[in-house]
Amino acid sequence: MGKRDGHVRISLQTLRALEAFLENVSEELSGADVQKRSGLASGTLYPILLRLESAGWFVSRWEAIDPVSAGRPRRRLYRLTPSGLARASELFASFGRGVTA
Repeated sequence: MGKRDGHVRISLQTLRALEAFLENVSEELSGADVQKRSGLASGTLYPILLRLESAGWFVSRWEAIDPVSAGRPRRRLYRLTPSGLARASELFASFGRGVTA
């Protein structure tokens, strides 16, 4: 899904999206979860998630539910890759903010 060199444009919005994942680095989050935690609008958030996934910072999968019995659509779940966690940790460390696992 695009080149996976790990280099992405880092904006304030990208930092806010990453910060949502750093609260619990092993947790999978849906776009709606990230939106609640970051306060970003969906039109801003989803391009960031796609860009970070394309760069190898995230992996995603579709939730394993039956939409009919759940009464809602399946969600796309995202989680940091080990490489993404390392890059995010370096990025926040450069601002004097550590990341706890």
